[in-house]
Amino acid sequence: IGRTLQSWEQTSVIVGLLVHLIDVGLDLIVILAFFGNLDWPFFLGTSAIVLGAWIVSGLYVSFGSAGNSSNNDEGTDRLQRFALNFTQVQIFTEAYRCVFVGGETDYFHTLRLLEALLEAAPSALLQLIALVLEAGDESSTPSMVRLLQCSVISSLISVRLG
Repeated sequence: IGRTLQSWEQTSVIVGLLVHLIDVGLDLIVILAFFGNLDWPFFLGTSAIVLGAWIVSGLYVSFGSAGNSSNNDEGTDRLQRFALNFTQVQIFTEAYRCVFVGGETDYFHTLRLLEALLEAAPSALLQLIALVLEAGDESSTPSMVRLLQCSVISSLISVRLG
């Protein structure tokens, strides 16, 4: 069936999943906040980064070497892998497989690395620019500044854990 994971490997997967949840969740909240504030450049920029990262990582999982453990390359299998990765379900599936079934952690960490490089790093940069502008603006709300601070920090942690 599967091999038994070391305690540190299980902890690594669980921490990686929690960081992923927090980072993606905060990015989605930031997108909604930019939309609510009618801050179109940052709304469109952050939305493009998040959606673009999900599309690119979904294409990698579907057509790249990751996830192609069988020789069955039917279009429906690829479409299913794309949909699971795009909707962020694949990372939960891999975390479950690693922790409870005892599978290899390589694929989970590949998904995390894709998220860190394609979504967390660009989001951190764009939101850091927004944070500097918001902090210098007297009309900005403290809650927006705090949200951007938390989102940038979570993105940086996500990149660090990659």
